[in-house]
Amino acid sequence: MLALVHTTDQKSRNLILIGFMGTGKTTIGKRVASSLGFRFVDTDARITKAAGKPITKIFEEDGEEAFRALETKILQACAEQSDQVISTGGGIVTQPKNREILARAGFVIWLKASPETIYERIRHNRSRPLLKTTDPQATIRDLLAERSDLYDASKNLAVTTDGLTLEETCFGVTESARVALGMI
Repeated sequence: MLALVHTTDQKSRNLILIGFMGTGKTTIGKRVASSLGFRFVDTDARITKAAGKPITKIFEEDGEEAFRALETKILQACAEQSDQVISTGGGIVTQPKNREILARAGFVIWLKASPETIYERIRHNRSRPLLKTTDPQATIRDLLAERSDLYDASKNLAVTTDGLTLEETCFGVTESARVALGMI
């Protein structure tokens, strides 16, 4: 069931996509932003720009804690704007401050997928620092298990993308956003 988002000074009119890596947040976000006439914002791209280096280098050189601090700063800046589709990094919900920001930043959709689907989507991508392990599939399962309750607590709506085409997912997310943000 959809909940209406009341756009007052305390809540921005944004659509925020959360979920594990490989669930389609960036790809879907770009298309949905175009459909809604909103700006598309990718927090990972903003982090990379602010740090002057790729996320893998931030993790290697500065550590995950430094990355998470920068992620919170970027999310806060995004939350102060409106009429955006914001694609977030997969671990954004791990920080309590980020969950507070998400709660007031707009309508939050959790894009979900099974560990098997995620692995198939990202197995050839070498730029995922948290998957540089001997058993990436086990890492995906473990991280999903750790984060699922956090995603669930942060979302207004969950959309499971397993078995859906990109077009079907984009349509569902777009129409859910239109209803939730009072655009129809």
